[in-house]
Amino acid sequence: MVNGPNASTKLLWHIHETIKRNIFVNEILAAELRRKTLEAIHDSAVDAIITITERGIIETINPTTESLFGYAPDELLGESVNILMPRPFQDEHDSYLRSYLKTGFRNVIGIGREAVAKKKDGSTFPIHITVSEVQLEGRRVFAGFIRDLTELKLIDEQRAMLGGIIENSLNEVFTFDAETLRFIQVNRGARENLGYTLEELRQLTPLDIKPDCTREEFESRIIQPLLKREVKKVNFNTVHQRKDGSVYDVEVNLQLSTHLQNPVFVAIILDVTERLKQERLLQQQQANMQADLERLVETRTAELHKAQADLVRSEKFSTLGKVSGGIAHEIRNPLNAVKTSAYYLMNAKDVSSEKVKEHLQRIDRQVTLIDSVVTALSDVAKLPDVNLRPVAMGPLLREVVGSTNLPSNIQTVFEFPATLPDVVTDENQIGIAFRNLVRNARDSMTEGGTLIIRAEVNEDSVVFSVIDTGVGISEQILDNVVEPLFTTKARGMGLGLSITLAIVEKNQGSLSIESKLGKGSKFSVALGRSN
Repeated sequence: MVNGPNASTKLLWHIHETIKRNIFVNEILAAELRRKTLEAIHDSAVDAIITITERGIIETINPTTESLFGYAPDELLGESVNILMPRPFQDEHDSYLRSYLKTGFRNVIGIGREAVAKKKDGSTFPIHITVSEVQLEGRRVFAGFIRDLTELKLIDEQRAMLGGIIENSLNEVFTFDAETLRFIQVNRGARENLGYTLEELRQLTPLDIKPDCTREEFESRIIQPLLKREVKKVNFNTVHQRKDGSVYDVEVNLQLSTHLQNPVFVAIILDVTERLKQERLLQQQQANMQADLERLVETRTAELHKAQADLVRSEKFSTLGKVSGGIAHEIRNPLNAVKTSAYYLMNAKDVSSEKVKEHLQRIDRQVTLIDSVVTALSDVAKLPDVNLRPVAMGPLLREVVGSTNLPSNIQTVFEFPATLPDVVTDENQIGIAFRNLVRNARDSMTEGGTLIIRAEVNEDSVVFSVIDTGVGISEQILDNVVEPLFTTKARGMGLGLSITLAIVEKNQGSLSIESKLGKGSKFSVALGRSN
């Protein structure tokens, strides 16, 4: 029967066996999962993992071991773990292992310590090693977990070096909490200058050594702009108060550092007491020097004015002598000729009409020459009067040319544009200037030639040129022709061009000269246009 006792027993047994099989399978699957998990951890670990036997023979390594030490797996497996250690760590390792196996005393195992490891190329580097004991399939193995401390040691060295630099800095260096404002660290220079110990300073804030500032002012003007990231740093000058109550001038450079877990302020302080003292001393010295210099300038100015007055008087007499000599020379010779001809006409008997005419013409020429000298001196006297107003230059230039005695062998050409704007000048003075230029052109063309009067209109000015085809001027003396009393003529005082230049400049114009020896000259006067 299906439902009999034997059938029930068989069913229960079958269920029991099925459950046992499922448990066994699950255990196998779990063990396989653990194995794969351990292998994945082993292969991806950032630390080097090495297993060795009780005799110190390497059984397994992970990929990090290969990259860290520079060995291939077949170069390490089966070798003594001492291959990875420099002396004396090789001997120490063997003694540690023998001692533990004999006494059970844990010197390294399960504790961890710093040591030195050796790479395949022979170089050494600092490590932290932890050794664990593992029972595996009835035997004992040891697993070593090795971490490279090279970068950490370098960071520690740099931190120690930086800390030493800060501690021994001549500047005062403070760090204080961004919330409570209490000092965290203060270097030796600051402690010695202030007279506080580090423990005392850690109970204080910047306001305790800054008597000229309230907390509200300190936070609003200095702290808040940094906390709100409105500025990267704050620089200001203030005073600090020592423990004994004395104060000294400082220059503060304050920044907010967020590199640590809690933000802190870093202040670098420069004691500027001596510098300000020297600056004030220098300012006083400069003020004294300035006062001395001003007194010296006043004295020298008075002496210069006196010397100038003496020089002007001397130059006046010197110039008067030169001008007088020129006038005497220019007038005496023509007067002698006039006197001779007059004497001849008064005393000669039976004088022919030709002789009378000849001497009269000589008298006329000499009088004309004397007149030109007097005219030049008259022109000098007229210089001070300047009356600037709009002037039509076309008619004025034609009148100047027409009033100048030009010989018949000189041809005059006017080159004016159809529309010639007025210029701002003194009509009388500018007439004298152009009359001198026309005379100068005439005198340079003793064999005849062409006189060109040209006008060129620019945006702000009109340029009037007097051009001749005369003997020209050499480059060596071109810059000297406008100097007073300088002349290249056998007869002449050398005042014409210097008077012309003075007139042009007084009339807010400019004079330029172009000339080639044997080719002729071009004198150009630029005058401002009338609006």
